[in-house]
Amino acid sequence: MSITKQNIQSVCSYFHIVCTLFLFCSIPYFYSRFTQYGLILFFSSFAIDYIASERWKQGFKLDNTRIVSLFLLLQIGLFFIYSLFEPDSRYFSTFLEYRASFIGFAIVGLLGISDKFKLRHFAYASIVSVLACFIALYNLLPTNLESLVQIRVCRALNIGSHMTINLFFCAGMILFSKLISLSKSKIEKALGIFMILLFYALVMTSGGRIGMINANVVLVCIFLRFTISKLKILIPSAIVLLLAFSIGYIGIMSNESIKKTLRLSDRTNPREYIWQEGVNQILDAPIIGHGASTNALQMKERLLNNKELCSIEKFLISHIKEDHVYGMHPHNQIMQNWQEYGILGLFTILGLFLSLLIVSKGSLSLNLITLIIFIQLQTEVIDGGITTVGICTYIFLILALSKSNEMGKEKIGGLKWISRTPSNA
Repeated sequence: MSITKQNIQSVCSYFHIVCTLFLFCSIPYFYSRFTQYGLILFFSSFAIDYIASERWKQGFKLDNTRIVSLFLLLQIGLFFIYSLFEPDSRYFSTFLEYRASFIGFAIVGLLGISDKFKLRHFAYASIVSVLACFIALYNLLPTNLESLVQIRVCRALNIGSHMTINLFFCAGMILFSKLISLSKSKIEKALGIFMILLFYALVMTSGGRIGMINANVVLVCIFLRFTISKLKILIPSAIVLLLAFSIGYIGIMSNESIKKTLRLSDRTNPREYIWQEGVNQILDAPIIGHGASTNALQMKERLLNNKELCSIEKFLISHIKEDHVYGMHPHNQIMQNWQEYGILGLFTILGLFLSLLIVSKGSLSLNLITLIIFIQLQTEVIDGGITTVGICTYIFLILALSKSNEMGKEKIGGLKWISRTPSNA
């Protein structure tokens, strides 16, 4: 094969795709070496692809995708501006390490995302990531394994917390549901169904309540997607789905360890105390905020001084005492932004999520992107913190899918969009 300009551009484009998928696969591992290498490869490969493809010649047009990137840039801009005036900046470097990805992803979005990405890339990458999780977990589990709880604890300590990994599984369910409608291969369709059920089962055995809610919402939406246009299978499918939910519910209620994990027998929820302290922190400076580092320090003191919280949430309190900043937040990304940057912070985070909804407006069967935004937003509102590498990666996933020709741009206004068969699948 001769070396031509077009061949070089293709190699650079696929190299960037591979590096992006590497980063995507690292999401369940939180902010590990895996993620750090993924970020380096992602940004480096993007620069190579951007130069090789000569995308700068396309000019600059302020479209919906770039508006999202502007909100990302505004988010990190507020972080730097506030740090200049904070009385206590001891956590500045730690926060910067976690949030530096905002700068990179904002620049990527402003320069222009490649249109070479396809949904298949991300769907199959999720399989690779889960296989890697299984292999790692198998090597870490004790030989005298006694219960499912041991598996969950081992996974949380060595791979990722249930909030992080369950969001990834729910996104995988959505990706494969769309792949089923795109594919003409029966084998690929069967694989898609298997992966949806596998991801669903993994979430439902994780002990993560929000993940379970998200997984059920996603499953119901997938069910509606594939039955409304085929009414003859609606009733039998509904019966099977109802039986599956009933069996799952009975299984949960009859298992004491799962009930304890879900706190079904205990009405006390630590988030009630955390959110109350978060509201109090906002009320101290509702207009101008406190700044990221100062806010973390003050939240640390508030949480440690809350006797009720300390008595029921040993794990979080122990991490805060060890000065781990990822515990010093109100478990709500919107609330945290308000605490840190006041009204400007509230505007920035709400604008970010609203701009993502605008990107997905009127496109995609079952509005796939909106569903991904929903599970991301729900997770951020319930357990949001400084895990911003994950947030940025999902935002890039949403933007990449919105620009993919494979996804189509069908209007949502009737049953036609539900049964659409893409011509370029």
